[in-house]
Amino acid sequence: MQLRVEYIGNERAPVVVVENVWPEPQALIEAAAGKSDYSVRSLYYPGVRSSAPPDYARAVTAQFSDVIRATFGFAGELTITDSTFSLVATPTEKLVAFQRVPHFDSTDPNRLALLHYLCGPRHGGTSFYRHRSTGIESVTDENRERYIKAVNAEVKTAGMPAARFIDGDTDMFERIARYECTFNGALIYRGRILHSVNTPADFVPDPNPRTGRLTVNTFLLSQA
Repeated sequence: MQLRVEYIGNERAPVVVVENVWPEPQALIEAAAGKSDYSVRSLYYPGVRSSAPPDYARAVTAQFSDVIRATFGFAGELTITDSTFSLVATPTEKLVAFQRVPHFDSTDPNRLALLHYLCGPRHGGTSFYRHRSTGIESVTDENRERYIKAVNAEVKTAGMPAARFIDGDTDMFERIARYECTFNGALIYRGRILHSVNTPADFVPDPNPRTGRLTVNTFLLSQA
């Protein structure tokens, strides 16, 4: 396993970038392929999800607990709030409005996302953004209402964003960092940072976990 910490945007928000996360990634893929209960579980995620093995979630969290505490300044215990196999399965023409722009998972600075890629660069990656007119990169309790009002006003004036996954600069958003899907690699970041799936222009959703855009999304909460 190799890792590094990068600091992105004007806020210098930490992102932990990991290579060779899991000793048996193919076994995880087979576990995902054996699931039959994929369903839509999020308004923002453009696909379907199914619970990941609890043993995996506990082990991967323990594996990164030290670097998480050191990087994000946490002192308390890490709680796993959710861990799912996730497959991008929504065609671009069926994306709803808030799937066409960056989103945030929570305003809580103690909530982290651990995004584990079980697919490769041909499936795109993950990008982080700054909202141009407000300068907001991370949505907090203090700026959430201002951010939402600004985005809604801009959409009302300029119209709905194009029916595609955002992948780069737009009139509303500036990309501040991009990471490719690296097989068995991972990103760890605060969920309040504006971020989005990005995919190639010719991307076609594939519902097969063995060949589609499969990730394991684990969400963590620090008690302090």
